[in-house]
Amino acid sequence: MAGDKNHYEMAFSGLLVEAGIRALAVDETRRPVLNGVQLKNFDFLVNGLDAVWALDLKGRRDRPWITRTDLFSMMGWKSLLGPKAEPAFLFAFFTPCHQLAARAAQLDATLHETPAGSYRFCVLPLDEAQRIARPRSEKWGTFGFDWHAFSRAIQPLEAILPLPATA
Repeated sequence: MAGDKNHYEMAFSGLLVEAGIRALAVDETRRPVLNGVQLKNFDFLVNGLDAVWALDLKGRRDRPWITRTDLFSMMGWKSLLGPKAEPAFLFAFFTPCHQLAARAAQLDATLHETPAGSYRFCVLPLDEAQRIARPRSEKWGTFGFDWHAFSRAIQPLEAILPLPATA
């Protein structure tokens, strides 16, 4: 399966392979232009339970955040894809084997264990990201999320994908 640029993508790809779910990893070298602005690509296109999902994978350790480019690009993709796909951010919170679980362990997320540690995958639909995003750093162009608002807005991966109970 494609999607092997970093350990977060490899873990997600591994989870999909184990579950027998096919996904398309997006070619990062070709970027569309919308209204004169080049869009950042999302990472995976996956057939879900009720929709096709355009997922932008965000590997994190503890704090959920996205860039201004991430948010505006996903809004552009929503416009380009129309009703054909649902754009969302897929957060992968990683805890190495030798560390105690962080607060991400309390999230309603899909747990995926690997020899290196555990990943907790949760989905934040674009409309929810737009609703709860707050400026984090003007200098770096990032948005953060209040932890409690984020916890209420996310869904575990199995809420959108046909994962077996043991995944």
